[in-house]
Amino acid sequence: MQEYATPVYTQPLKKLRPYGAEQKRLFLTATVLGLGLLLYVALSSALSSVLVSDPSLYDRYRNGGAFSLIFDMTYTSVAVFLPFCLVYGLLRAMRLSAEIPLGGVYHPRNAALLVLAAIACCFIGDIGASWLSVVLDSFGLEFYSMQVPVEAVDLSPGMIILLLLRSAVFPALFEEFAYRGVVMQTLRRYGDRFAIVVSAFLFGIMHGNMLQVPFAFAIGLVLGYCTTVTGSLWIGIAIHFFNNFFACMQQIVLSAYGETAALAFMSILMYGMIAVGVICFFIYCASNRNIFRLRASRFLYMRHKGKLVLLAPTVLFSVAYFTYAVLMDVVGFYEWFASSLQNLFGMI
Repeated sequence: MQEYATPVYTQPLKKLRPYGAEQKRLFLTATVLGLGLLLYVALSSALSSVLVSDPSLYDRYRNGGAFSLIFDMTYTSVAVFLPFCLVYGLLRAMRLSAEIPLGGVYHPRNAALLVLAAIACCFIGDIGASWLSVVLDSFGLEFYSMQVPVEAVDLSPGMIILLLLRSAVFPALFEEFAYRGVVMQTLRRYGDRFAIVVSAFLFGIMHGNMLQVPFAFAIGLVLGYCTTVTGSLWIGIAIHFFNNFFACMQQIVLSAYGETAALAFMSILMYGMIAVGVICFFIYCASNRNIFRLRASRFLYMRHKGKLVLLAPTVLFSVAYFTYAVLMDVVGFYEWFASSLQNLFGMI
């Protein structure tokens, strides 16, 4: 293993009782983490209710401009950052949390290669989401989230700064703190793979729409891996930032030069970054053996870790809510579901 890789436990480990202390600890940890998700649901619903309850306020938001950008930044700060700050404090008080890695990376060269490779993964995910949209559309599915087009923005310096803060800086900082910081680092006690998958799953489903969930889950796996093997949350923040930054650049180019130029810009950028990222990935693989050898759990014989997390009441309720939100993103979901059942029974 290289010096930057995460250590692997190799000593003999004692088998735990079926419902021993560590199972109880994991269940309690998941319950506390789920509080962050519940607080996110409650606070995001409250902010949305405040917005739609005042028609004049909602019109200002719909018309864009500085107000909508500032509101979105407030939304991200209050609904995402604040709940997980509280959860992290509670976990620290209960001695259930791990330190969030905010220091330097283990190996700068490999960290740079991983950032470029991960950005390529983000662009590949965008292409995959577009294909998925086409496939689902062939089944008669339309989505509310796909009805929001990329819009031109005011090109004044102040508006561009607000756009970058709203779309790139705030989500990268606060979402990475929540999911690759609080959630993943706390669960790494039970194995890096387990922690990466669970944090990616929660990160994916919280996006609440049919097309973003699989994309966000896949990118969550990439972000979790890169954060883990580089030893720094700043790597995940950087990847997340650049992914959102390029989307902002599309809006800026659209505003300055029109739709044709924006499409050409994104096409050149997308395929260029994919080519660079693939090269970086192969260089990384060539210089590092066993790239997927991550730290194992100290409790190798602990069973049903995933069930313990998903069956924690707060997590279960949150996942149910987000699943409902994903289904509600489908235009005319109930009519489509009833029609599908009729066709299915007709075929039988």
